[in-house]
Amino acid sequence: MKVKNLKIFYKENKRSSPLIIFIHGAACDHTLWCYQSRFFFNIGYSTLTLDLPGHGLNHSKPLLRISEMSSLINNLLKKVIQNNIILIGHSMGSLICLDVASSNPEKLKKVMLIGASYPMNVSKDLLNKSKKNQEEAINDMIQWSLPSNVKLSGSNLIGLDLANLVSVIMNSTPSGVLHKDLKACNNFSLKHENIKAIKALITIIAGEKDIMTPIKGSKNLVELLPSITLNSIKEVGHFHTLENPTEVNKIIRKSLGK
Repeated sequence: MKVKNLKIFYKENKRSSPLIIFIHGAACDHTLWCYQSRFFFNIGYSTLTLDLPGHGLNHSKPLLRISEMSSLINNLLKKVIQNNIILIGHSMGSLICLDVASSNPEKLKKVMLIGASYPMNVSKDLLNKSKKNQEEAINDMIQWSLPSNVKLSGSNLIGLDLANLVSVIMNSTPSGVLHKDLKACNNFSLKHENIKAIKALITIIAGEKDIMTPIKGSKNLVELLPSITLNSIKEVGHFHTLENPTEVNKIIRKSLGK
């Protein structure tokens, strides 16, 4: 399976199994989902992680708008065999999922937004710093994103220096990409009627200590879509999938009804 401008990592469990597609956030890549893709494949799902253009192993020209990124995902949905698809996105990826869901593709059954905020406003200081010095902007984001207990203990994963891991992932992104990603998030908007027309079931996972996309931003979506289920995880900041993968997987599994 090939989709232009996407680098895909696909594991087919069986053709009749539901397919979970994981979409990463700004200046990240498919490795953000290492604890989710393996877990859900092992309990019977097909899984697909990807690198957006300009991220990870995808050396295509980075995109400038969320709508361009969601167009790639819509093309991907047309290519896959499975008719029961779950989209899961983190941060910028959650906006991509929201935009895809607003077009109501038939195959899309459920959407899960992790670290979601709408609108996803980015401070002018961070935008300017990401343009002038990406490495410094990444260091600031890591400091804001990870609660002090996580930075001290390395999350609940023994032997892991989580701040260093996130730094390695984000600093592998080519210069200039973070600024483009943050600007795309800051500029993204949907008409309220398009959001309210979403048919797919939506679950939000928020971190109680997330400063980058605080839980109040998730609650804005709840007001627009009353059928949304909002879950929060204690002592977790912005990198939910790495900070507490066990709890994230538990919430996703419950939302999937398995």
